[in-house]
Amino acid sequence: MNKRRLRHTDLDASVLTLGTALFGSDISEREAFRLLDMYSDAGGNFLDTSLNYADWQWPVKGISEKTIGKWMKLRGNRHHMMVGTKGACPSLNNGPFLRLHRDDILSDLQQSLHNLQTDTIDLYYLHRDDPSRPVSDILDVLEEQAERGSIRYYACSNWSLPRLVEAQQYAERTGVKGFVANQMMWSLAEVNRHHLTDSTLVAMDTDMKEYHRRTGLTAVPYSSQANGFFSGKYARGDDRSETVAGRFYYSEVNFARLDRVREQARERGASSSNIALAYMLSQSHGFDVFPIIGPKNAEQLEDSLKAAELAMNEESMRLLEGN
Repeated sequence: MNKRRLRHTDLDASVLTLGTALFGSDISEREAFRLLDMYSDAGGNFLDTSLNYADWQWPVKGISEKTIGKWMKLRGNRHHMMVGTKGACPSLNNGPFLRLHRDDILSDLQQSLHNLQTDTIDLYYLHRDDPSRPVSDILDVLEEQAERGSIRYYACSNWSLPRLVEAQQYAERTGVKGFVANQMMWSLAEVNRHHLTDSTLVAMDTDMKEYHRRTGLTAVPYSSQANGFFSGKYARGDDRSETVAGRFYYSEVNFARLDRVREQARERGASSSNIALAYMLSQSHGFDVFPIIGPKNAEQLEDSLKAAELAMNEESMRLLEGN
């Protein structure tokens, strides 16, 4: 698998990022190790996790990070892997939902270092933003930890464009690193925003894309495969309101895109999922895109890896969009 260097870093990351939200929980440790081995053997090195992944359904806290930490220790490959994890995680129990105070960030960071069995985290995301907190306070804490060596670079996840701009302007004024990547919801499918029950989730839009294009800021989109909407198991008229794909993506615009995806898949002898992911990998707007994939089994991982071999030109991408 090809690798690219994240702008303003010395990090070389595989073009596909392996999402690990269910590792150690719904995806057992044994199966998680199998997926990690397959991904690594294919040349993948960019892992995406979070301190709170699976905490909503699993009694062992931090199980995704702990699974990755155990795997890296057993394989002795920590120096080969690029780990991106998230802190300042929203509270899933009692207490304030948003947690961007200094103590919150430092506490989460120390727990992640312990879970991952490492001395430093390559890319440390803030999982959410708290607009009531000054960006100066937030970035000063992250820069301090970068100088201490606890993290190498830092990034943001689910930050609105105005707050992202404010943070980057502060970094420019003060000479600190600033965010080197931005993680948002983005795929070929348009999101039904009125069904987003969590108002703190941020999806890519025209203005944010233009900001990335102008600044060259790296994008690491989650839900890059639209939660399986392009897998072939969804169709017009189905009642799938209980699924994430059904709630977030069922619309005539997206079903029209699914039709065009299927047509290109037939023409190229690929799966529909391959085409939808190749669309994300082929983004060339002046900034790099590292889509996060979320396979639940080896078959899904194998299918996603094939997308890294597909090239898509601008005309094909416009056709998929319906432009």
